[in-house]
Amino acid sequence: MKTWFKRILIGLVVLVVVAVVGLAIFLLTFDPNAYKYKLEELVQERYQRTLTIDGEIELSLFPRIGLYVQGVSLSEPNSTDTFASIESTRLAVAVWPLLSNSFVVDHVAISGLKARVVRDKQGQFNFSNLVGGTQPVTDSPSNPAEALVGAAQTAAQAITSGNLPPTRNNMQIDIAGLDLKDGEVQLQDAITGMAVAFTRINANTGRVTFNQPFDVRMTARVEGGYPRVDANLTGQALLTLDPSAKRYAAQRLDLRMDGKLPGAEAKSLVMRGNLAFNGQKSALDVGGLELLFQGDVTEPSVKATNVEASVAIPKLAIDPHKSQLQIEKLAVRAKGGVVDGPFELAVDAPALNISPASATGEALTGRVRISGLDASFGLNGISGNAGELDIKEAKLDSTSKKGDRVVKLNFASPLSLNLLMRSGAMSALRGDVNITDPGLPKGSLQIPVIGSLTVDLLKDQATSKINAVLEGGKFDLSADITKLTDTPQMKFALVVDTLDLDKLVPPVVAAPPKPPADGKKDDSKPAPAPAPAAPVDDTINLSALVGPSVNGTLKVGKLVVRGLKADEVSASVKLDKGKLDISDLAAGLYGGKLAGALSVDAAQGNQIATKMTLAGIAIEPLLVDLAKRNVLSGTGNLTLDLKTGGANVYAMKSGLGGTLQLKLRDGAVKGIDLTQTLRDLKARFSPDAQNETVAADTGKQTQFSELDADFAIAKGIATVKRLNFVSPLLRVTQGEPASIDFVKSELDLVARARVINPAANPDGKELIDLKDVTIPVHFKGPFDNPSYTLLWKDAIGGILKRSLENKLKEAVSGKGKSGAAVDKALKGLLGK
Repeated sequence: MKTWFKRILIGLVVLVVVAVVGLAIFLLTFDPNAYKYKLEELVQERYQRTLTIDGEIELSLFPRIGLYVQGVSLSEPNSTDTFASIESTRLAVAVWPLLSNSFVVDHVAISGLKARVVRDKQGQFNFSNLVGGTQPVTDSPSNPAEALVGAAQTAAQAITSGNLPPTRNNMQIDIAGLDLKDGEVQLQDAITGMAVAFTRINANTGRVTFNQPFDVRMTARVEGGYPRVDANLTGQALLTLDPSAKRYAAQRLDLRMDGKLPGAEAKSLVMRGNLAFNGQKSALDVGGLELLFQGDVTEPSVKATNVEASVAIPKLAIDPHKSQLQIEKLAVRAKGGVVDGPFELAVDAPALNISPASATGEALTGRVRISGLDASFGLNGISGNAGELDIKEAKLDSTSKKGDRVVKLNFASPLSLNLLMRSGAMSALRGDVNITDPGLPKGSLQIPVIGSLTVDLLKDQATSKINAVLEGGKFDLSADITKLTDTPQMKFALVVDTLDLDKLVPPVVAAPPKPPADGKKDDSKPAPAPAPAAPVDDTINLSALVGPSVNGTLKVGKLVVRGLKADEVSASVKLDKGKLDISDLAAGLYGGKLAGALSVDAAQGNQIATKMTLAGIAIEPLLVDLAKRNVLSGTGNLTLDLKTGGANVYAMKSGLGGTLQLKLRDGAVKGIDLTQTLRDLKARFSPDAQNETVAADTGKQTQFSELDADFAIAKGIATVKRLNFVSPLLRVTQGEPASIDFVKSELDLVARARVINPAANPDGKELIDLKDVTIPVHFKGPFDNPSYTLLWKDAIGGILKRSLENKLKEAVSGKGKSGAAVDKALKGLLGK
């Protein structure tokens, strides 16, 4: 027995000696760089990526497994472009804790990390084949390099999925700390167009152990072209991470940014407090959270300067799985300046507690004051539970003032919500719209309103009905909306007895200059030179048309818009992908009928096209109401086919093109009595007469029995292709030039007037000498104040010839056949 014991003891000693000697030999002879190229081959084979290790690999196996490597880079799949690179990294893993199922890592130091994360248009990330795109290998590794690749793949999948592989006795992972210096991460998204880079990243952590809090500090620079961002970022927190349970928490969070942010120029943006998130339940718990902002808001639709805003959330708990919501002392405050003056915002939710069993809370209140608007809102009388939450009154009161106009809104309704089914309804909406304005016929206009609104987020739809009394007539609107959370699609029907948009939304009138405070003019000092007028912003913004989809019909008994009056208006409306089509448009208009269509395409550069026919229209009141000009009268037809487009009014005028046809009967052209003008100038006519320019006089007119005109419009300039003007004494046709410039608002038009049959008309006897003679009349100048010139020189030859013929006929006819009579006629012709 003793002999066997000695033999076993000697054998164990020999085995230990051999093991120690073998381990020493292995440590002295093992070269990890011998597997570097094999590792690169395996990465290329498995992931179709190029792994490059420029530096030497330094490896130690005892008492710690240590790794130090320099110049590592990994390419994109099947590409030479770099996906990620590291200048150097160092880490060490303790050996003995592995025997007790613990993974203990000394400080991990990474320097010069650069990574480029990209999502393509199909939603795939450029690292997807590293974390699941390739099936994990189950075969035993044939060498250390293959083992390292397999371990890296398993670790990557575990980290990104949040589920660590099951281990015996729950292996504990413990990292003494992480140091990252001079890192850079680029984020690109082909779906949203996002391109943002985090540069100069420096971060360090305390001891990292899953489900145990550890300190994190970091600084970085954030730069991006879309969204536009150029800001500094600093932050620190006490983090707790438990990926297997999908639990994450940040205590003592302090995150700060300053610089250019999306839609803002931030002097300071601060977020501090405590956050906890449970990914399995989608539950959020917030405590003592505070958001602070100082700076300017640069978003075009909500520009504001010197903004100071804060959100304080002492307590917020949301658990969708339990249908629980708890809020305590939520307060939102904001103030600053906008174009029209200062603004203020305040929202308070003192207490709210909702659960499947009950719902209690104090009134939620809010107030907004901006640009003449003072509005307050509130939710009062909260009861019920998460399944049937009842709010006794949801209320809105507002007063807005612009010039002499004051608009007051007062709306209230009970509100019912079902948080479990994500639906809500206002079944008895009541309110009033009261407009006070000296310009209104009775000084005020009151509009009672009733209606209802239901929203179902699970079905992604909403329904609304509004009934109002507008100027003694009905105003009925019904609408069904679907795809609320995506691109809204609406179907509507509007029926109105009387709709006067000039009363509801009057045109903006420039305010007159203010007199001196004492009402007296100060002549002791010379008046200062007027400041240069600010350029008028005539930008046409139709971006609101892009996005929603609308289909509906409208019927209006009487319509007034910008002075234009119509009755029995009906149309079909369709809006899709930024293009608005108004078809089947019909209306009674100034004694006649309008029919046609109109389209506006905001997605293609504000393109506008219309085809309309106006039949039997009284043109004079139409022009007075529409263009505020009394230049033409008569009854007839107007046919137009026009197109234009552009970002502003100037571009719209410059791009105007198409055709226009006008046919009028029994009317007059205002501003000139062409017959009387010819008569007056004929009385003063002599061979030395000069062309005479006369300003238009709106008190004068030239009557006609027929007026036909065809216009061709290109680049904002209309050319008269045909003009046929017929009156008892005159025929008028177009001459050269014959243009109307809508861009410059100028006329440059020659009308060729010819006197016909003057002997048969009592008013034409004085124009016998002008019979069948064409006299050009040149109309030129701005629309507001044109002038006309009779071009006598162009007609003098014909006038002399006609006058000579008439004088000779008179001399030879019955008044004498002697030479004396002929001599007298010649003297009368020559003015001697």
